[in-house]
Amino acid sequence: MTKNNDVIKFPLQSKALYAFAMDESLLVYSEDTQNVYGFEKGNASLFLQIDELISNYSCEEIMEKFPTVDTTIVKQMCDLLSGKETADNLEYESDREFGTYTEDDLKRHYYQVEDIVFAIHYPNEAFYKHLHPVFEYLYTDNPTGKNMVSIDLVKCDDLWGIYLNNMLVETPITEARLATFIQEKMMTFTYQAQRYLLSMHAGSVEKNANVIIMPAVAESGKTTLTAALLHHGFDLFSDEVTSLDYEGTVHPLPFCMNIKEGSWKVLSSMYPSLNTSDVHGRYDGQNIRFLPPVNIHSHRQKASHIIFPKYTPNAKTTLLKITAKEALYKIKEAGYQVQENMDQNKFELILRNLVSLPKYTLVYSSLDEAIAVINTLLEESHVSQ
Repeated sequence: MTKNNDVIKFPLQSKALYAFAMDESLLVYSEDTQNVYGFEKGNASLFLQIDELISNYSCEEIMEKFPTVDTTIVKQMCDLLSGKETADNLEYESDREFGTYTEDDLKRHYYQVEDIVFAIHYPNEAFYKHLHPVFEYLYTDNPTGKNMVSIDLVKCDDLWGIYLNNMLVETPITEARLATFIQEKMMTFTYQAQRYLLSMHAGSVEKNANVIIMPAVAESGKTTLTAALLHHGFDLFSDEVTSLDYEGTVHPLPFCMNIKEGSWKVLSSMYPSLNTSDVHGRYDGQNIRFLPPVNIHSHRQKASHIIFPKYTPNAKTTLLKITAKEALYKIKEAGYQVQENMDQNKFELILRNLVSLPKYTLVYSSLDEAIAVINTLLEESHVSQ
């Protein structure tokens, strides 16, 4: 048994299973299916006891040793420990390839993010006036990046196809949704160009050397909260995707925040441009306005906290500490991606570099109260260090 960063690794009888204890959770990773199983308190102890018995006793005999335990739970644990998993194998999408950039005679505008240059050809002046403001803060006359990616918009009846380095990357979409999809592809290329451990649907911000990762499902108020935090002195790593490397540091992704229509009025006093900037469409049909990133953090930095925000009208602002099992479930619920599939070494790094951090749920209806609660958390963390 080894201990490091409050993560305790337990050897199991099964060579395909790896168990890790953290706070009140026992987390079991399966090398065969890449699935994770979580147990807490009594069930965690039960699982480890069954592991010691499974090589010498049948499942029925083990059930007899725990007469007060639900037989269904005992059987599920026996099946898992004896290699009879019922869960489907998890598969992860492959990273996008850059493809080959080909010089041409088309007029292109260059937008650089780190070492990547996106060369966009706008079909006409109207497209330029509508789309260029979304990426203007990245614009350069003299690109220096080593990786070039051409972006072309090709008409297909009443829709438009998006081509990156002459490869169609999206089924044809409406003109209103082009900016959203172009930014999504640019963001994906940017974080996948680096070696990363985990990317999550999460915002991430920094203040006083504290980096907070905020994973969330859609309609959780993540972006609105992120924008408000920036207005109150926080720096931005990313609003949409948070990429974590093998050392536990967060990668800045300087892209616009997509502010949905329901938040325009709430944020307009902080960001007056939300009253007048162009309206664009999202994949789900909602209208958004882009908010160029402000207070961009300039370098990678280790994460310090995880907060799962949830906007709930009329709710009392509440910050609650949660277990590792709950945190993993919420990360999965929000959406995540690993590079080149999961294995037990990557899973252990995710536990040590991410899940072992202080982790909380934040329910709020008032932005001011949510910001105050987060500031108090960071102040208390500083005092306890």
